[in-house]
Amino acid sequence: MRSKRVGIIFMILIGLALYGLSCGNEPGSDSGRSRTEAETGDVAPLDSLGQKVLLDYVRGHFDDIHDVTMRYHHRDHTINGLVAIEMVWEGGTVRSARVLTNETGDEDLPLAMIEKIQGWKVEGLDGPSKVVLPFNVRLVGMDDPEFLNTGIMTGEVMDADGNPLSGALIMIRPQVAGLVHRAETNREGIFVRTLIPPGVWDVECSLSGYGTASKVGLKIMGGEHCREKFVLNKK
Repeated sequence: MRSKRVGIIFMILIGLALYGLSCGNEPGSDSGRSRTEAETGDVAPLDSLGQKVLLDYVRGHFDDIHDVTMRYHHRDHTINGLVAIEMVWEGGTVRSARVLTNETGDEDLPLAMIEKIQGWKVEGLDGPSKVVLPFNVRLVGMDDPEFLNTGIMTGEVMDADGNPLSGALIMIRPQVAGLVHRAETNREGIFVRTLIPPGVWDVECSLSGYGTASKVGLKIMGGEHCREKFVLNKK
């Protein structure tokens, strides 16, 4: 199952206990950046029933947040920390959102989370009501003892127009006898494969309805993060 696979890659711990809210900023907050900002002082906090509805929806759509965060793991595997987003929900969708806390050091990550959540439709949240969702993001980096002697390969797969391709199969084959490693792209077109032994590897990328793309002789060292990009053309 996918949930087991991603557990090997890294962890994204979502603070599933929803905060009860004030309209002010938290200490150390990053309130200056937001895709949609609005004053929320006149909006009541989400009640306990609404919190449960939203909580269940977040749990059921964990892969949405996981897929966004994988994009940043591909770009920089060292991103870690708390992200807290205050949102106003109305009619089952996000009316406004702002970043209260961002400890990851990457200003774009919380905005990408907001963008993804703005596509949700949560039945039962009539609103307007406000709530804070905390996400504790931990991307397994090369400083993790388990990864000191092996490599991580991440990559993105897209079509000729630059659109991400989901479900592409990545085969990572050693040039000498050894285990073949596999990975698959998510909805963001991103793949991650950990615990690759040091050596020289040939990588092939394929997807039904598309041609294949390959790279030969990729050297991966222990403690190294290898980033690759593949473009597949339609058959």
